[in-house]
Amino acid sequence: MDGRAAAAGPGGVRGGGAALLPAGRRPQRGARAAAGPRPRPLGRGVPARPQAAGGDGGPVHDLDAAAPLRGPGRGAVALARPGRGVAPARPARPPAPGEEVVVRVDRLAYGGAGVGRLDGFVVFVEGAAPEETVRARIRRVRRRHAEAVVAAVEAASPARIEPRCPHVRDDCGGCRWQHVAYPAQAQAKAAIVRESLAHLGGFGDVPVAPILTPPEPWYYRNKMEFSFHPDGVLGLHRHGAWDRIVSLQTCFLQSPRAVALVHAARAFALEHGLSLYDPRTRQGFLRRLVVREGRRTGETMVVLVTRSGPFPQAQAFAERMVATDPSVVSVVRGTSDAPSDGAPLEAVEVLHGREAIAERVGELTFRIGPETFFQTSTWGAERLTDLVLRFAEPARGGLVFDLYCGVGTFTLALARLARHAAGVEVASAAVEAARQNAAHNGIGNATFHAGDVRLVLPALLEQLGTPQVIVLDPPRAGAGARVMRKIGRAGVLRVVYVSCNPTTLAPDLRELAAFGYRIAAVQPVDLFPQTYHVETVVALDRT
Repeated sequence: MDGRAAAAGPGGVRGGGAALLPAGRRPQRGARAAAGPRPRPLGRGVPARPQAAGGDGGPVHDLDAAAPLRGPGRGAVALARPGRGVAPARPARPPAPGEEVVVRVDRLAYGGAGVGRLDGFVVFVEGAAPEETVRARIRRVRRRHAEAVVAAVEAASPARIEPRCPHVRDDCGGCRWQHVAYPAQAQAKAAIVRESLAHLGGFGDVPVAPILTPPEPWYYRNKMEFSFHPDGVLGLHRHGAWDRIVSLQTCFLQSPRAVALVHAARAFALEHGLSLYDPRTRQGFLRRLVVREGRRTGETMVVLVTRSGPFPQAQAFAERMVATDPSVVSVVRGTSDAPSDGAPLEAVEVLHGREAIAERVGELTFRIGPETFFQTSTWGAERLTDLVLRFAEPARGGLVFDLYCGVGTFTLALARLARHAAGVEVASAAVEAARQNAAHNGIGNATFHAGDVRLVLPALLEQLGTPQVIVLDPPRAGAGARVMRKIGRAGVLRVVYVSCNPTTLAPDLRELAAFGYRIAAVQPVDLFPQTYHVETVVALDRT
């Protein structure tokens, strides 16, 4: 235990210790602990410190220093059968909601919270940094764990820093790890990948390559969505709140040009007296603003989502956007009367320029429309494509399937490697966009098939035969046991799994263990600095 984080005595905070600090603030001379419930003592049984990010402990930026691919029969790591975990012991008296306890936070978990223990009882602490002692206010108590939020910092982590963005104090939901220095963020993500594979998949001896990190952990997003609110604000949702919006003044995730467009759109709405949508009453005209940027082409798209109905100020709005930023080549109005913000647009009207912008990934150009799924980090899309091509080398001159292919980002790159690349995607609009992208790039050996992977994959195997390689990039929920078993039974030489969620990746990989697949490489990639999200690319070989 860190010497600065002395255990609390039976009555609460240890006498003579460091004064408790409000989260994110520096100590002041003469500061004393805030009044409130007396904290419970620091528990025993602190988990082992997580390992470093890999290799020498630091992240890397290029593939040459990243995952060495282990080919079949050359030291690949066998998939171990999962073992049974031991349930954590419950404390003599579980903490109660509203109670404050002193907890030593050991590491960061997937989901963003810090992980500590109170007499063996797991406590997830929102707003904590790794290796620090905090006073945590209990919010919920579950059977095996409690959920809490930092009330004050007793002994700060060496990794704790002052958040760059002032909206962190407003509980903005945009990025939750700004209080953690970026090298520690990268190490935490690498540890999350290792621990997920070990504890959720049973793959304890799998080597994980040093995490790939972007050269700049700010301004990396090429797309963001902002919500209007009747209070006259336009911004991002508060953390965990569907009906409260932080009025955005600045943001360090997208470019400064995007922030300028947000300010211009908000000013336009207020000047023209346009009603702003209230999700509680489902009333109001303006709902969302979406800004998309082609980082390699310099093109910008603005999408204004409204409810249906007349919009006489539409052209004036488009002119304001173009005047604010000359890189805007597309201004689109989308309409939606659905209660959910996640529902597809019901209609699209081009107010200025084109309906789509272009973005490049390597030598390929992709058409990005108002609702097109595309990696929100262009750097990340480039790194993932490089990894997929490297790991899919056994398909050179042969057949490769790309499952959950979206608009064909991987499929079209693979088509330049293989004799034939076949993509499968459930969204018919994405399939049509993929076909257009293939035509635009002059690629004739890629085909795209619309439908559920569970249904299309067997038909594709029968129609085209067994490929040398199957690539899959499923949504956050993972591919699931049925799809993984179909892949296992297909008997392909190599499977390349691109995952955005290590907690669903591990169980999916475990399904391949029964079919004799072995891990050849695991490469984490940080596409989303300042958040807990991490991408992982895994190559597996049939033995």
